[in-house]
Amino acid sequence: MHLAIFHYHLNRGGVTRVIENQLLALDAVLDPGTPWRVAMVYGGRHEGRNEALADRLRAIRLSLVEVPGLDYDAQQAGGDDRADEQADSLYAAIVSALRRHGFHGGRTVLHVHNHSLGKNRALTRVVPRLAASGYGMLLQIHDFAEDFRPENYRNLGCPAPEILYPQASNVHYAVLNGRDRAILAAAGTDPARLHLLPNPVLDVNLLPERSAARVKLQECFGVAPGDRYLLYPVRCIRRKNVGEALLLGALAPRGTVVGLTLAPLNPDDQPVYQTWKEAASSLRLPCRFEVGAPGALTFMENLAAADAILTTSLAEGFGMVMLESWLAGRPLLGRDLPEITPDFVRRGLRLDWLRPRLLVPMEWIGRDRFRRAVAEAYRQTLESYGMTPSCDINGALDAKTEDSLVDFGDLDEPWQRQVLERVMDDPGSRQRVFDDNPGLEALLAVGREGAAAAIEHNARVIQEHFSLVPSGERLLKVYGAIAESPPSGATHPLEKPRHILDAFLAVDRFRLLRSSPVDRSPGLCDGRGIAG
Repeated sequence: MHLAIFHYHLNRGGVTRVIENQLLALDAVLDPGTPWRVAMVYGGRHEGRNEALADRLRAIRLSLVEVPGLDYDAQQAGGDDRADEQADSLYAAIVSALRRHGFHGGRTVLHVHNHSLGKNRALTRVVPRLAASGYGMLLQIHDFAEDFRPENYRNLGCPAPEILYPQASNVHYAVLNGRDRAILAAAGTDPARLHLLPNPVLDVNLLPERSAARVKLQECFGVAPGDRYLLYPVRCIRRKNVGEALLLGALAPRGTVVGLTLAPLNPDDQPVYQTWKEAASSLRLPCRFEVGAPGALTFMENLAAADAILTTSLAEGFGMVMLESWLAGRPLLGRDLPEITPDFVRRGLRLDWLRPRLLVPMEWIGRDRFRRAVAEAYRQTLESYGMTPSCDINGALDAKTEDSLVDFGDLDEPWQRQVLERVMDDPGSRQRVFDDNPGLEALLAVGREGAAAAIEHNARVIQEHFSLVPSGERLLKVYGAIAESPPSGATHPLEKPRHILDAFLAVDRFRLLRSSPVDRSPGLCDGRGIAG
């Protein structure tokens, strides 16, 4: 069987890293005596690509196939009026490239990543045509445009449902978590063609020497050898909830330093990020930014230097850090994600030091101000999708403000800074946070020694369920099912496509950090983020 993997680019990180790990997983279970031919079809960009990948593969003959029209729309010329023309051109280029490499319909599976994210309207329109041409297809969705990404959704140009999520006997879907599988199934996707494909996790046990990593950490960032180092492996975009990482660092035992690895790439995220750096400096918070930037510590060096791993993210498609931390021999602390972690817990993972909320007194914010801000931001978010509120949101607001407390993750950056200022200035406020969050003080003090049993247990669970061999076996099973699916010759739409949008935009999922930054108070916010 031939396999063609599609992605917009092969730049280092993100989906490219997942693709590389999937190839390694597949290679781990294939017979080198009968190797597969695999093509990676991409738009042309490949900054930092793993050049050694092909040499590591024993049972896969890998080739790179560049199709320039496959890149992000932002990298190409033309507007909405050229969408159909670009789709025709891209379809012809893809089919030509596949045939040139001997990849014909009926004998080839196309594994397409994030076709419906709104990064390339032409690809979204081409996918049903490729399916109708006889190619077996696996459409793997890592991220949804419907999940508080209104610009992506608008860029799709409101395609017909049969285009955005085409259904056919030879079109299968893959998702990263049970939440997404349930949403697609409820929208009408046949469960027999809907697969759960958690990301493969590489073994990170072979870390650099800890002492050398700590020396480098001290030289680059002034973190003393005796300091406790909490590592947050993160690119600091808004949904990663940077303010909460800073707050937990401030609440942690004296001598704790939080390290955040990477700055955002998107210029739109820079203003908020820079104001967090300014706030950290002015409040003398125990943190270091960009500890994983070029010229600083590598990812593996940061893991080696860390005493524990921190996460405060509000939304993930998979949550790789929740697995990698244990393989690195470090406990994971911080925020739980109840939409994501049940998949791990069902497999036996212990996440003893994660909590779904970090509560602070509502009186510090103002209940009425908070309710108005959330209601207005939610209304604006729905409008950005061309929708209007279809239900009374008071019940959801009541749930967010019950017991005179509010989740720190439900606040936006100006309010988060207010809380940080209180905690840093007033020991009584610091104690109030501990009183409202039983167990938090002990959680923030956990280290490798105290978590040894959980680390050993979780490493076994991850090796059994998420390492290369079980991941490769899952992939092989899915590809086999697609290869046996008869081509339909045409696609049809989902029965209830609106369910996807309604599920992701449900008011109880909404947080201010997933909407546009707003200027609510003179002197507190400059219209882009936090006041300096």
